[in-house]
Amino acid sequence: MKVKKNEILRNILLILIVSVFAFPLIYMLATSLEGNGYKNYISALTTINLGRYLINSSIVAVSTVILVCMVSIPAAFSFSKLKFPFKKYIFILILITMMIPSISIVVPLVKIMRSFDLFNNYLSLILVYAALNAPISLILAKGFMDQLPEELMEASLIDGCSIYRSFFNIFLPLSKPIVGIVIVLTSLASWNEFLLAKIFMSKENMEMVTTIPIKFQNNFYTDVPGLFAALVIIQIPIVILYLFFQRFLLEGLTAGAVKG
Repeated sequence: MKVKKNEILRNILLILIVSVFAFPLIYMLATSLEGNGYKNYISALTTINLGRYLINSSIVAVSTVILVCMVSIPAAFSFSKLKFPFKKYIFILILITMMIPSISIVVPLVKIMRSFDLFNNYLSLILVYAALNAPISLILAKGFMDQLPEELMEASLIDGCSIYRSFFNIFLPLSKPIVGIVIVLTSLASWNEFLLAKIFMSKENMEMVTTIPIKFQNNFYTDVPGLFAALVIIQIPIVILYLFFQRFLLEGLTAGAVKG
């Protein structure tokens, strides 16, 4: 009887927690249907060229994810399983770079992009987003690979595998959970970033989805239902991405939770 009572209390608590997080989403969806109903979504897709903004953000997000994975995952393997000079100090230097607020480097970034004529160019955001997200991705991936047995590396080398084959054939397949986490976190960071997207992309056909709320604001009026309809559409790719990588996220978050 006591066990059943505890289970009921636990379920009630879970429902309350879910309700707290779900309320903003439900409110956003309900507000998006006010006035003209589903026509708000049609208006959001046509009047402000939302489709183009979605394509722009998708190109930047996908390219950033690919670049971050190509850099951070092999680097994490190197820091975790290989020995090379000054490894400890290089890793500390990477940690130090994470202490620098991204807003403090906006002015240097603007000067660099202007000197290379990269304004209104996808590369301006892809390179910067990759540089900002690679350190945290490297740290997460290294922490995951530290949990993988050292014997795997030793056994592969004894069997004649090169370091590259050990990484691609053994450690990379085992690292799917952390790769999934890196993909989701990097996608969220690049998809939702506003300041740099607004600065580097000033042309109408090159703007990102995060600048959409400005389109619904005038001096004395804001189209709230249209704005919320656009926000719902913007979140759909992220929700799909999370659902696709949900299994890998759960595996990555629980990896190393139990010793042995």
